[in-house]
Amino acid sequence: MTTASSRAAARRLRMSPSAWAGLLIAVAVGLLPLARPGAVVAGVFVLAVAPLGALVLAGVARAAAITAALAYAAALIWAYTNHYSPLFAYLGQIDARPEAMDQLIAAALAALPSAWLPIPARRPSTILLWFLYLVGYVPMTVVPLFLEGELEAVLAVDIALVAGMAILALVARLPAAVIRVPHLTLGTLTHLLLALGILSSVYIAAAFGIQAPPSLADVYTTRLQSNTVFEAAVGIGYVVPWAGNAINPMLMALGMARRRADLIVVGLAGQVLIYSVTGFKNVLFSIAIVPLVYLVITLARRSFGALLAAAAAAIVVTSSLAGDWPLVLARRIFATPGQVGWYYFEYFSEHPAYQLSHSVLSWLGPSAYSDPPPQIIGSVYFPGEGTNANANLWSDGFANFGFAGVVGFTLILGLVLLAVDGLGRGRDLRVVGPLLAIAGLNLSDAALLTTILTNGLGLSCLLIALLPPGTVAARDRSPASTARGSPP
Repeated sequence: MTTASSRAAARRLRMSPSAWAGLLIAVAVGLLPLARPGAVVAGVFVLAVAPLGALVLAGVARAAAITAALAYAAALIWAYTNHYSPLFAYLGQIDARPEAMDQLIAAALAALPSAWLPIPARRPSTILLWFLYLVGYVPMTVVPLFLEGELEAVLAVDIALVAGMAILALVARLPAAVIRVPHLTLGTLTHLLLALGILSSVYIAAAFGIQAPPSLADVYTTRLQSNTVFEAAVGIGYVVPWAGNAINPMLMALGMARRRADLIVVGLAGQVLIYSVTGFKNVLFSIAIVPLVYLVITLARRSFGALLAAAAAAIVVTSSLAGDWPLVLARRIFATPGQVGWYYFEYFSEHPAYQLSHSVLSWLGPSAYSDPPPQIIGSVYFPGEGTNANANLWSDGFANFGFAGVVGFTLILGLVLLAVDGLGRGRDLRVVGPLLAIAGLNLSDAALLTTILTNGLGLSCLLIALLPPGTVAARDRSPASTARGSPP
């Protein structure tokens, strides 16, 4: 066969964008029966019409994003009812068996922000928003329905969350601020990160000792044992999350961008050490998140949101079928944030709000509670002692100021996103992106102020500002960058 005929055959076999969209729609329709038999007929209509309408009105990328989001919602409903609830009802993940139509409305609300979230990964805020959407927002619109059994009981919260995602998406489309700050050379920043990674791991090992990574069944025992060290060792409550959420992930991403195995090894070893001594599952999950985000940004930046939602659906389904530890890890990531987050709304609908009396506004007067919100919710809703039930930024906002707190904390996050986009302007998104993905995961499981100050988002912003503008790999090949001190 000649070269010309080979190319012609390849063109005939290549699928058009519309064909790819149709294929994704068909896959999503195939996933719907996993939810519940009563929802199949109406669900097929919803899954078929919404993406097809988006295909006509907004194009292939938007249709693919909506399709993937609907598939993810259907997969989460299936996993929750068939795997999570039967095994973990004793931890509160019950199935109150809501009506099929209520499930469809919840799935539609869960997928709704995919109609307006930016799809291409052009700005750092886009990456944070998609992770917050998939791990924070979607579980909060799906799981509470199964805890309560009726849509009416959770609809007000769902509407507030939709408004929150709309505000954040609007902010993400505003022009990025121009923030000019002094930055380091690539070589200097690399040396600084290496020093921070090694020193933080040494301090963590000195404080906790070195031990084998615990099984997922033993992480809570490891956490209880680590609490003593967190209370006794100076600054360890900052060193651990700063290393796990900022320093080590940036080392791994920078190592992949520069093809430096030593950077990857130091970052990876630091993450394994933190998981071994604390049992923090989010640190374990970040080991997979960093290369995943790096590869998607590198290979398919224009389809970032759609691919991420499709990956979430695939992870939920495959982990539920793969065995014990993948199921446990996926349940913790995709279902528990919705469960715990709903408890905050339920409890503080009937009890006084904190009004940040346990935090930055403690100087205004005494708090109505002796413990912070995570400990209150943990003691009320979970068996045993010492449960620290952290929840997402919206639940924490409600615990402090009711629905006004949901809107207020969303607006504050919007300002943070503008600052992040300004600091990340012109920086290598492959290196910056994983840090913002981890921040999005943290916001789905922690308060906004805690994420910024304690969990490393503030430090991530500083490291992003210190990163020199331009593509890291291109700077490595540039004689000018080498002359300025960047190592080869």
